[in-house]
Order: sequence, then structure tokens, then C-alpha cells
Amino acid sequence: MKYKYLVLPLALLLPLASYSCDLIASYTSALSYNADYLGQIAKSLADQESTALARSQLLPQAGATASFSENYLGASGTSTYYHQPTANATLSQVVFDWSKYSQYIKGKYGTQVAKLQLANAKQKLIVDVASSYFDVLYAIDVLNSIKITKNALEKQLNQAKNSFSAGTVTIADVNDAQSGFDTANAQQIQAENDLINKKNIFHNLVGLNSESIQPLITNLQLVTPIPAKAQSWSDKALTNNVNIKIALTQVEMAKQDVSIAISGHLPSLNIAGNYIYQGAGGVDVQNSEVSQSQNVPGTPLSSYTNASLGLQLNVPVYSGGAVSSQVRAARANYVQSQQQLVALQRQTDQNIKNAFWQVQNGVNIVKAQTQALKSAKLKLNSDRLGYEAGVRNSIDLVNSEKNYAAAIQNYNQARYQYLNYRLQLYYLAGNIDENYLAQINTNIEKNTGKSVN
Repeated sequence: MKYKYLVLPLALLLPLASYSCDLIASYTSALSYNADYLGQIAKSLADQESTALARSQLLPQAGATASFSENYLGASGTSTYYHQPTANATLSQVVFDWSKYSQYIKGKYGTQVAKLQLANAKQKLIVDVASSYFDVLYAIDVLNSIKITKNALEKQLNQAKNSFSAGTVTIADVNDAQSGFDTANAQQIQAENDLINKKNIFHNLVGLNSESIQPLITNLQLVTPIPAKAQSWSDKALTNNVNIKIALTQVEMAKQDVSIAISGHLPSLNIAGNYIYQGAGGVDVQNSEVSQSQNVPGTPLSSYTNASLGLQLNVPVYSGGAVSSQVRAARANYVQSQQQLVALQRQTDQNIKNAFWQVQNGVNIVKAQTQALKSAKLKLNSDRLGYEAGVRNSIDLVNSEKNYAAAIQNYNQARYQYLNYRLQLYYLAGNIDENYLAQINTNIEKNTGKSVN
């Protein structure tokens, strides 16, 4: 991971002409740049410790303390100041504790959730990177489309002004042309702002310069989903969708919370061991003529040891109804987690069926938009010839150019949506990975050496 952080800034310093950015390059960069994903890695590592933490409560617990104290003893008119060392060691081992055992099972599920959340973050990063990549391309297409329309309206405006000067049109015609041009100009400013925003989103997501991204190839690889039934994909999602797996595991964790709460009614049994050592005291000051105390057992200055080993039984009797309340709350939370799972399954079923049909019908939509673009281009060429021949007026030509610009925009939008839904379909089915992203990446032009805008 450290090496990736060192390489990335160097890549950003390369000249744009020598560096082209496609989906694979964008995703690879995001793996070592995206803060949300890197944060999820750290969170996953932390959450995976839940198993070890819970297991530690079932293993032997040992501890030791030692002290050296200065003491005062007063009795029968005498007073003594003395120092004395002590040491204590304890050992405990769970024999039966249903709460700690349930915590351990819950910890194992918690580790599974942490791993699944990391896997989901990586899969979602693929979808987010591609979506942001296509958003930049589409924003460029929208801007170019508006520029085409604006240029056409500008020509119409100039012609209207010239015709007005020649007295062949009224001022209303000039105002109409001016209104259309001003509207297109405002739309261009909005499109430029939107493009800037989309580029910033892309840069913040992957850390690369959006100026170097490559456009789509002309002939997309149009494929329909296999298997060819929406229900088959829905069944895949119920089995493989990572979010559903997370929700299923969280239901099991909620079930263990019920078990933990019920354990408040159950006894616990532990092995408990204790060892105490008290060293012989050394007198510092004594105000009597009595000789310093010898090491006589039972006296404060004596040295002795004490050890014990046995079973400790704890039996809960009554806690004011707290345990019963905790059980009811845990059971309600368990039902809630079950219903959240059902809601997620239903929403995923709806989303994946929609993605399936968007891909299935997206093939025909792209083909239809391709034909519409060809027709719009053919009509534009015909109207240009007609305008030069005098059988078409400037309004007809402007309308053809506007229709052609709209056809370009709709054509590219259909292509981006088709690819996005292909990625969404595989993400919802839990099958998306770098290999599938590489398949989508074959639709990106390679090493064009030019900016898309």
C-alpha cells in the first residue's frame, strides 16, 4: 500500500499527451487514492478484531500485583513504623457463562460483516468510478451539443440582422433569433459549470486528471444478459448480493443479542485461584524498649503466604426487572433486523430486474439512437443543400442543426446508460470484479493522445 502512495503523484506529473486514462487506470488509481475506500479498509481491520476480543473473555485471565508500603502500628502505648512488601496473583477461567459464549458467536459474525463490508466497498468503487467516468463524458457531449445549437442560432441571428437591415424581415424576427441565441448561451454556461463539477467529482474519486480520459469507441459491444431471464438474475442476487449477505449476518448478530440478554437469567461458573504473599516487615522506628518483632505468624510484621483454588458460582436472583426488559428489547431489535432484511431483498429484486431490462432493451435503444443519429445527420446535409439551392430557409436549417445536436446527445446518453446498467446488473448480482470491468473497458478508445473535449 505504501508504494502505491509513492507512485500516484508521479503519474499525475506526466504530460497529458503521453498519458491516457481509461476505466482500468481510473479504478486502479482509486484503490490507492479514494479516502472512503481506504477508510473502509481500516474500519474492516478494526472490526475484524471483534472475534479475538470476544474469544479472550473465554480464555484464562491472570493478573499479578506487588506493593511496598510504609506502615504505622499503634497498640498499648507503643507505636511502630515499619515497611513491608506484599504480592498477589489471581487466576480465573470460565467454565460456564452463556453471555460470554454468545458474545463470542456474535464476534465471529461481526468479523464476517467487516469482511463483507470491505468486499462491498470494493465492488461499489468499480460502479462509482465507471459512473463518474461516464458522467464526465456525457457532460462533454451535452456541452458540445449546446455549442452546435448555439452556432446555428448565432448564424440565424446574424442573417436576421442582415435581412432586417435590408428590409426583408421585421424586428420580431430579429428578436426571436436573439432570444434563441441568448437561451443557448445561458445553457452553455450551465453546461460548462456542470462539466467542471463532474470533472471535480471524478478527480476527487480517483485522483487523476479528468482531461486525460478517453471516449467510447464508435461500435459498442452490445450484448444482452445471460441468462436471459430476469428471475434468474433475481435469484442470483438473493444468493450472492453482498448487501444481502451483510443483512443476513446482521440478523444472526441480533439473534445473539437475544441470547446475551437471556443469559442475564442464567448462572455462571468460573474457576477462581488466588495467591497472596506478605513479606516480613522491617521496623523503621519504635517508641518502646520492646525488641523489634520477630517473624511470628499472625502478627502484622510476619511473613506468610496464602493460596486458594476453587469454583465460583454466580446465581442472578432479581435485578428489578432489568433483564426481562433487555430480553424484550433484544427480541424487538431482532424482528426489526429481519424486516430490514426483507425490505432489502425486495428492493434488490426490484433494482436488479430493472437493471436487467435496461440492459436487455438497452441494446435496441442504442441501435435505435444510432439510426436516429444517422437520420438526423442525413436530414441536416439535405437541408444544407436545400438552403444553398434556395428551397430551405434559415429556420429549417437551424432546426435541423438543433435536431442533429439533440440526436448526438441522446445517442451518447443511451450508450453510457447501457454500460452503466451492465455494471449495475453485475454489482447487484454480486458478480462484479476487475475482470468484468476489463470487459467494459474494451469499449473505451485506447491511446488516442487527445482530450475528449
